[in-house]
Amino acid sequence: MARKVKPPRMRIGKRIKEGEVFKVKVRFEHPSFTGLGQVDTESDPMFNRAIPVSFIRNMLVYYGDELVSRFSMTSAIADNPLFTFKLKAVKEAPVKVVFIDNEGERWETTGDVKFA
Repeated sequence: MARKVKPPRMRIGKRIKEGEVFKVKVRFEHPSFTGLGQVDTESDPMFNRAIPVSFIRNMLVYYGDELVSRFSMTSAIADNPLFTFKLKAVKEAPVKVVFIDNEGERWETTGDVKFA
């Protein structure tokens, strides 16, 4: 499916202290379609697969080289979601978030954790 999806964007706080819990926000402008719709509203008004299904299936979170969280989603996810989660600052290392949609396409964003 040829569609233009912008890469995700990440925000991490600037004043992170070692050992504290910090917040990560990731916005991803990705359309989400369940695929259900009314094809013929006049003769047979029932829902069926009107358009191709498109949604974010997985979100993987890496802190340094370690996978620290995996989110599995369904087609019920909203368009252009904003994800917020917390991590504990145990080391200065990059946080990488990888998105994989139901068609297997991948997008990623990275932010650095630096202690204040």
